[in-house]
Amino acid sequence: MKKLFILTALLCAPALYAAQQYTCCTYEETPKYGLKTNTTRVEFYGGVALPEKEWSENGQTLQIGDTGFSAGIAFVRNVLPWLTVGLDGNYAGFSKGDDLTTAAGTVNYRSGVATGLVTGRVYLFPHAMTRLYGTAGLGAGYMYAKEKDAASGDTNKTYDSTDMAWMLGAGLEFDLDETVVFGAEGRYNWVGLRSEMKDRFGHDNYQYWTVMLKLGVKF
Repeated sequence: MKKLFILTALLCAPALYAAQQYTCCTYEETPKYGLKTNTTRVEFYGGVALPEKEWSENGQTLQIGDTGFSAGIAFVRNVLPWLTVGLDGNYAGFSKGDDLTTAAGTVNYRSGVATGLVTGRVYLFPHAMTRLYGTAGLGAGYMYAKEKDAASGDTNKTYDSTDMAWMLGAGLEFDLDETVVFGAEGRYNWVGLRSEMKDRFGHDNYQYWTVMLKLGVKF
């Protein structure tokens, strides 16, 4: 009986060892979340755009756009787990502003801003599934404003400008799995105005906020 017990133990030992090794390997292969060096992501954004303030002209409120939408795409790469650099393209389209009475008649404006920025992010808790970050970007921005006749809706003239642009923001994101990221980001955006835009509206910059949801894929 004793020999039978020893024989059973010897036969089971390799199986137990194999099971232990399998368990260890399975544990090590459990999906690991968080950010890693030399990881690249593509991210898609969508949300709302809100002008920061209204202008005035001849005692009237001058809105070259009201609350609208924002959409964009970004490519980011982790140079360190807590630091990314990337490229960001974003468009903010503003809805029709209030009517304005001018010498030529009653008009309103619709406007939009397209930016292309080099961006950077600094993360808190980069190895966690849920992360906070601050972001900044610098590049170029194109803005236009269409002046439309309030009665007919016809476009009288389009003013536009290309100049420097920048943004500051913060975001929250979390891993849905090893490759997919979901989150939200808020930005304060600034774009310079020159040429026709500056001459017509008398301002050399335009500021607006964007609040967006994002979906990203790591590869």
